[in-house]
Amino acid sequence: TNGTIQTWTLSGSSTPTAGTWTAGASMTLQIVASTYTVTWTSLAVSWIGGSAPTLSTSGTTVIELWKVGSTIYGALVGSV
Repeated sequence: TNGTIQTWTLSGSSTPTAGTWTAGASMTLQIVASTYTVTWTSLAVSWIGGSAPTLSTSGTTVIELWKVGSTIYGALVGSV
C-alpha cells in the first residue's frame, strides 16, 4: 500500500505476510543488510531458481516480487 519500491531495514528475524496485496501487483523490495533472516513461508513465494535468496550482510539485497492470480513469484535482482 506504500508504493512499488520499498526499503526494509530488519530489526529482527521476520516473516512477511501478503496483507491486502492483489493479483497484478508487483514490488521491488530492498532489504538493508543485517544478520537477521527473513522466512518467506507465509507468502509461499515461488522463487525463480527454486529457493529464497541469501540476504547480504554488508549491503542491500534487492528482490522483485509479483503476484499472478493467487501465486506470488520472487526473484533476486542482486546486491548493492
